[in-house]
Amino acid sequence: MMDNPIFTTERLVIRPLCPADLPWFAALEADPEVMRYTDRPPQTPEQSAFALLELAGRRELDGSLCLWAVMSAEGDGLGTAAVYRNDDGQWEMGYKLHRHCWGRGFASELASALVTYLEHQLSGETLHAYAFADNGASCRILEKCGFTLNREWYNADYQLLDRHYLRILPG
Repeated sequence: MMDNPIFTTERLVIRPLCPADLPWFAALEADPEVMRYTDRPPQTPEQSAFALLELAGRRELDGSLCLWAVMSAEGDGLGTAAVYRNDDGQWEMGYKLHRHCWGRGFASELASALVTYLEHQLSGETLHAYAFADNGASCRILEKCGFTLNREWYNADYQLLDRHYLRILPG
């Protein structure tokens, strides 16, 4: 499946998820430190297997959730990148990486390449992203990728400050 990428960077290959990704995907989804920056709790192996089977192979941006594998150039599963229409009908992007990838520049490389890819796929659209204020690394990455802070509010569900970022894609 590495020969059918959606896009690549110097160190990363972004491609559709496939059933063989389950071991690293389930570990990513089960990690409480990774999942604390998302809108879901850590997932069980069964939940991860179900999600993977539902999302495997998607590559087209048709408004459905596209959850793609983020692989190293050597073929190791590093995380996921997501693009979808959220509950408000807005295009939203997100990503998550295994903890061993944190602080190594992978997230910056991924986010920048994802925005560049989406500029061609969704030209003229507004792209949305959310990050908790205490996830300073993600907030800085979004700002480096041309997102601007649109709104900050107290998220009572998570008892954290939440941030909404926007980026208008050139059309």
